[in-house]
Amino acid sequence: MSTAPHIPLPPLPSPKRMGTFGMVLFLASLAMLFLSSMLAYALTRIELYHPTPTRSQFLPFGDIHLPPVLWLSTFLIVVSSATIHYAGLSIALERQRAFRNAMLATFCLALAFLFVQTPALVSLIRQQHTLVQTDIRFYFIIFILIVLHALHVIGGIIPLSVVTVRGFRGRYDHESHHAITYLALYWHFLDIIWLLMFSMLQLLQ
Repeated sequence: MSTAPHIPLPPLPSPKRMGTFGMVLFLASLAMLFLSSMLAYALTRIELYHPTPTRSQFLPFGDIHLPPVLWLSTFLIVVSSATIHYAGLSIALERQRAFRNAMLATFCLALAFLFVQTPALVSLIRQQHTLVQTDIRFYFIIFILIVLHALHVIGGIIPLSVVTVRGFRGRYDHESHHAITYLALYWHFLDIIWLLMFSMLQLLQ
């Protein structure tokens, strides 16, 4: 009696690859949320450039002034993105000391970014509320966009602190460092989102 030939099944994806794929899908959904909010801001800002028969108040380009300290916060998040990337490379090569120093530097830069950005963005919200009091949409959109940005930065700093502490306790090595990979992806995402937001705010002042 003949039996059916055995057909080997394809290998299942590794947990690391599945986790990375899941993180990419998560970041893609966040990207759509941020990009739609930025598009709404841009369209409303352009609409406010000229008065209309139904709205006498308008906001010419050049009337919004971004706090100069936002340039410093941009520098901080770009550098922090570089340090967390270096941390991932270091742990993959089992350079524990370099990994820990890079994670500590990233955490300090992230706190500095939050410390610098918070008063600057609050000032920006107040300024736009003062400039456009008859069109609540503009104020509401920039408020939502900045709050989303702030929540995601805080949401990145919390796991960053956890990973940093665990790193100093020797929880990661060249074979087990998935958390650093996922965290680095998220932090690079925040970096790109802020660069896009900052560029849009600069163009549509």
